[in-house]
Amino acid sequence: MKKSVNEYVANCESCIRNKHSNQVPPGLLNPIEAPDKPWEEITFDLITQLPESEGFTAILTVVNQLTKMVHFIPTINEANGVDVANLFLTYVWKLHGLPRKTISDRGPQFTSQFLKQLHKRLDIKPSFSTAYHPQTDGQTKRLNQVVELYLRHYVSHRQDDWVGLLPLAEFAYNNGVNVSTGKTPFFANYGFHPKFAVGDKEGQGLAIADNHAEWLQKGYDELKAALTVSQERMKEYYDRKHRAPEEIKVGDQVWLDNRNIQSQRPARKLAAKRIGPFKVLAKIGKQAFKLELPHTLKIHPVFPVALLSLKRNDPYERDPPQPPPEITPEGDIEYEVEQVQDSRRHRGKIQYYVKWLGYNEWTWEPYEHLTNAPELIADFHRRHPRALQHPQVPRPPRT
Repeated sequence: MKKSVNEYVANCESCIRNKHSNQVPPGLLNPIEAPDKPWEEITFDLITQLPESEGFTAILTVVNQLTKMVHFIPTINEANGVDVANLFLTYVWKLHGLPRKTISDRGPQFTSQFLKQLHKRLDIKPSFSTAYHPQTDGQTKRLNQVVELYLRHYVSHRQDDWVGLLPLAEFAYNNGVNVSTGKTPFFANYGFHPKFAVGDKEGQGLAIADNHAEWLQKGYDELKAALTVSQERMKEYYDRKHRAPEEIKVGDQVWLDNRNIQSQRPARKLAAKRIGPFKVLAKIGKQAFKLELPHTLKIHPVFPVALLSLKRNDPYERDPPQPPPEITPEGDIEYEVEQVQDSRRHRGKIQYYVKWLGYNEWTWEPYEHLTNAPELIADFHRRHPRALQHPQVPRPPRT
């Protein structure tokens, strides 16, 4: 009996749309594979909306995936794809050459047509974080917090001198031991510790260049091994709080979690938890899917599996299912008006007698509930020019 009840509730569409899930999120961690050489793979991001300092209002952060060396580059909030490319040329390329792969979020600076074409010409593979899944670029997001914390400690009261602090922040970070690698980014990248204060002993280099090169290669191998172990530990911890995702295939229907879609409704607490179902068009990577969204929902159509749940075939006979409601650009559920038949004044307000698409009942509704049906209301007044008309409805032209 309990099994039947659970199965019946599990296939209830109203429950699926509105019930809060008490399960751990689906989707296990898939760490990015550690690269073989320094500066083969980099991640970058922007810290914006900073108080102006020397004409700058933002910071471009660049991180080397293997050695964890970073560069902090002052820029402006309005930086575009061309600006990012020039900053990379000025501050990164001259020191480390071209990367094989870049990782970033989907900011307009990083997804511009200019950068896409430039990546193609330079044989660089861009990789973008999935919508609402910041774990893809989590390393850079965490670094941004470290930079902001450092500047918060040392910036002046007017907060207008942070540009001069960036070289110190970069050096301090690169000369600190990284938890993942067990080495400082500076030593991991160059094979020696920098001299940064009077009285320090200079790093002891090897006499023979060949031995030094072999020693560096051995160090890179150790870094990769340390990163792999660190990622395995991170995956183990992450997976404790997540469950294996459902098997979703192209063509399946899925529900989409509504938590990241902005709503204009008065209270999110009473809004639907999930919208859909939507058809799966393609699998992107290991744990993301492209959905067939309605034209009214103008958001990026690729979502991580953690935000999706499979729509199952309902084995129980229920009332005939109603057609799915329209989804507004804000992700709100909106039912479609099929026909307008009459109008009246009720308690001082104009109401319209309407039939909803897929429903047999007719209801009296105030004009404010029918803002998605201006053509039907206008057509009703063209057919019935003497009917009561709401003042916001344009009057039909005289014939």
